[in-house]
Order: sequence, then C-alpha cells, then structure tokens
Amino acid sequence: MFISKNIKVIGLLIFTLSIMACVEEIPLEPEGFEEAIVIEGMVTNELKKHEIKLSRAFEIDSSGPNPLSGAEVKVIGNNEYVFEEKEPGIYISRDSFAAQPGINYQLKIFIEDEKYQSEPMQLPGTSGIAQIEANRIDYQGENGIAITLNNQTSSGEANYYKYEYSETFKFNSRYYKTRDLILIDGRIVEVPKIKEEYTCYRTEESQQIILANTNSLSENNVNNLLLTFIANDEPKLALRYSIFVEQYVISRGAYNYYAILEELSDTDNVFSQSQPGFFAGNIENVNNPDEKIIGFFDISSVSKKRIFFNYDDFFDSPHPRPYFASYCPIENPNSQRLKELLQNGAVKWFTTDPILGFKVVPVNCVDCTVFGTNEVPEFWEE
Repeated sequence: MFISKNIKVIGLLIFTLSIMACVEEIPLEPEGFEEAIVIEGMVTNELKKHEIKLSRAFEIDSSGPNPLSGAEVKVIGNNEYVFEEKEPGIYISRDSFAAQPGINYQLKIFIEDEKYQSEPMQLPGTSGIAQIEANRIDYQGENGIAITLNNQTSSGEANYYKYEYSETFKFNSRYYKTRDLILIDGRIVEVPKIKEEYTCYRTEESQQIILANTNSLSENNVNNLLLTFIANDEPKLALRYSIFVEQYVISRGAYNYYAILEELSDTDNVFSQSQPGFFAGNIENVNNPDEKIIGFFDISSVSKKRIFFNYDDFFDSPHPRPYFASYCPIENPNSQRLKELLQNGAVKWFTTDPILGFKVVPVNCVDCTVFGTNEVPEFWEE
C-alpha cells in the first residue's frame, strides 16, 4: 500500500525534472528527455513479505511508468533477503521478515551491468497510535466530520511520521426496489430482483502525502493531527463509515524527501520560479554516481488502527442523507425505447402503472453496485 500511493506524485516529479526551471516556454516534446530509474520501497518492523517497485521514468506524453523487469533485488541486514519479480517491476521478498532495531539494512539492485545501492538505514523508534477521533466541526466554511489522530511514543527516537489511510463506507441506493425488468426473446418481462442492489460498500485510498514532525516539540507526540475532513453532503457519511490509518515512523532523510514530493504535488508549484532542478534520495549507481535516480529506501516502524461510526452518531434524523445519485427522473418510455434502454443497462424498474405501463429510473438510482460492491468486507463491524 505504501508504495502505490506515490505513483501520481512521482509522475509529477518526472514532469518537473523534464522542464527543469523553465517558466515562460515549456516544450512538451519528449526530445531531450533524460531517462531516470524510479525505485520505491520500504521495509517495516512487520513480519511479512516486503515489496520493492522498479520502473523507468516516463515521458510527458506517455501513458505511464515503464516497469523495470529482470533486475536482481536484495536487502542486506542481519541476513540476505532476496526479492523475486512477481509482476513486471514488482519484486516481493522470498521470505517473510521484520526489520530489527540496531541493524543496518541496505538495498542492493543489479540491472544488467549496473549496480545500485542505498545508504545503510536503521529502524527508528516506535510509536503507537493512541487515538483516532471523529468530531463534527465547521471547517473552511463547510460543516462535516474531522478525523484527527493522537499518538504516543513508546521507545527510541521517533520524530518524523508519514500517514496513509483507507476509507470504507456503507451506503444505500436512492430507491429500494424488489422488482426488475429483463428482456426474454425480445419481450420486456417484470421479475423478482435476485441481486443485492440496495446496500453496498466502497473503499477509497488516501492520495495526499501526510507528514508530521515533532523534532521541535518538547514531547515526541503528535496531537490533533487532521487526517481528513468529510463534508456533510458526501455520500461516504450516509450510513456507516470506517477509516483504517497506518502510521509510519520514518527517518529524517525520508521525511525531507516526502516533504519535497508533497510540495511538488501542489500543481501551483510546478511552474514556480523556485523550481528545483533535481533532488536526490538515498540511492545511487555505484558505477556512475552522477546518474539521476528517483526514490528513497527507508526502514520504518508501523502502527495501525481502525475506527467506525454511524451517520446517526453526528446528524439528527431530519438532516437529509447524501446519496451518490442526486438526479433520478422517472420516465415512462414507449416499448421500443424501453428495450433499447434495457439492452444498454441504462435504467431500472421503478413501478408498474396499470394504465401507462412500466416506469423506470436511471440505473444508478437503484443499483448501488454502480458505485461500489455488494460484498461485505471481511473486517466490517456493525
């Protein structure tokens, strides 16, 4: 999860490197584009199989990063941990292992005749998530729910943090219907509904880079850190909501690296006068130290926590619940038009009028699977 979140920001960084400090005229042609290797990876104190991702920087007009296959990847620590390529550019450790305190870990990558290696990194201090809170507040002119975090340092030096989260929420379609319309041999037939289309679930991953730094504080505690704010008209609040937060204690070098990525992820900064030409991580080509390499290899301790809450915990019943489908016109099409709509999966049964016949609404007003899944997540609690 940690790796995939930075793909969009890395792409923006590649774009920035290609234009360097140009402001007035920016040629978007790939001519003169300098290729760079992107190395994304982190080893944590979790006992699991860890992941390293390798790719080559993509040109501005290409469809995305180019996975880098055929590399030899290993992490050297108290043992040698070999990584095997499971998908193009995705390398997974052959064995499960957990980073241990007081041990130097170094990433080594061999690509054809080139050798890349990171600086030796050690596991920083550990810090647990003490509390995740949800509170209804007014924020930047909107009313909604603020999700905040407090932590508690437990051992070692833990001054720099990176956060990720995933939101999962339960929601209903706008209308609950027990009947459906299908086509049988060209005839429109009303039948009982056999698929769950009223209650669904949806998961969304955080995209922004969230950092915290306690280096200048008297205590190494993060207090009231705003992770996200959910406006009261967002459908994710409509029934029941859950957020799963991952806290990574990272090195100072990793913090500085992600802080620059965070700044570059603000599109207002892409064309600024103060655009840096290139900033390095902690990985170099042993044979060619001048080669530009994007990425940072770090060792991190991680803490995780999940909370749930209901819409009714914060909003009174008269308060209108938000829905994904905001516009649901009821139509009474003729037979030929209705057949076309059903063939295209565009409408769902709404009611049957004894005189006018079938009335329908757009499919997203009845079928919640347009926006999510009707399968209950394994971790879900009511």
